[in-house]
Amino acid sequence: MGRIACIVVLFAACRPPGYGKHEPDASVDAPAGDARAIDAPVTGCDHAFRLDGHATSSSVWLTGDFTSWAGDPATGAIAFQLGTDGGWTLTHTFAAGTYQYKLIIDGTQWIADPTNPDQVDDGFGGKNSLYTCQP
Repeated sequence: MGRIACIVVLFAACRPPGYGKHEPDASVDAPAGDARAIDAPVTGCDHAFRLDGHATSSSVWLTGDFTSWAGDPATGAIAFQLGTDGGWTLTHTFAAGTYQYKLIIDGTQWIADPTNPDQVDDGFGGKNSLYTCQP
């Protein structure tokens, strides 16, 4: 019985701080004039990606330092969706920080984002696109 109690204590101790506690949404639950409604922290940025001119491609994926440069969705790359207008789109949420990324077309062609002029050398003779999330 002592082992079971110890395991239960360890399991509970491994939970992240605040686990199981509901923080009310400050913008919904806070009374008018409550400072929480004004100072509610923003923890990330939703960024919309779009790639045009590749309507006949079979896939477009997003990869970067935030996916450990995964080469396909099975290893972490994020798939775009092809729209009826022929554009590939994706919205991804980033934590605060600066990220390097590329787009992978048809699983083989790695390109910098043609809509983003913010780029850095990729160390292989090409460019990586940069995105900075400042919530």
